[in-house]
Amino acid sequence: IEILTDFLALTPHLVRLEGTANNLDDGINLINLKTPDLVLLDINMPSKSGLEIYNYFTNPSFKIIFVTAFDKYAIDALRKSAVDYLLKPINFVELRESLQKVIALLGYERKQTELEERVNKIFMLDIDGKNVLLDFESGFVIENTKYIEYCFADQAYSVIITYFGKRINVSKPLKYLQEILPENQFYRTHKSYLVNINHIEKFSKFNGNFIHLKSGAKIPVSTRNISDIAKKIKQMLAT
Repeated sequence: IEILTDFLALTPHLVRLEGTANNLDDGINLINLKTPDLVLLDINMPSKSGLEIYNYFTNPSFKIIFVTAFDKYAIDALRKSAVDYLLKPINFVELRESLQKVIALLGYERKQTELEERVNKIFMLDIDGKNVLLDFESGFVIENTKYIEYCFADQAYSVIITYFGKRINVSKPLKYLQEILPENQFYRTHKSYLVNINHIEKFSKFNGNFIHLKSGAKIPVSTRNISDIAKKIKQMLAT
């Protein structure tokens, strides 16, 4: 514990130590209290083995790195979905690599969760949509308009961004997209931007004129559109 504590103190940019425990029972109480992202766990401990943690957390929400002097436990630990397995004496470089692996895994899982939440939100929206065929240089793609969040001009071509973060490069100008997309759903905020009004969260004049979308994207609004933007969007929502 002392060695791990000293090593973790050298990586404040990666982890923050929430506490330590000398046995599994105290460790379980600490986990329930602190709800950590990661648990560094020995296997041979007083009274109970560290591998028994799965008796208390069948599908733990936290990641586990086992730290032990006995490599015979490696297969059991990895079979139980531990992120990593470190042998004593602990090597700082190996520990840092394990921490980076955990951070990368947590980041990926959080992105997946955010994507799932966004997918659930869009499927709950009562929005009519239609499939449109979009040309690009080597073929075409079919996309439903309800999932298109906004489009923007890219010189003589256009780019479509969907609610799921997908980017579609279209070999047509923005004017073409404005013609084929439902006119009661897509509003031209700017000469270079076309927005699906169903994805608008708010319009703000603070630090510039922007429409804020539910995904967090900010779309500029041209000065000439500011005066009647609310009126036009209200009319579109009513149709």
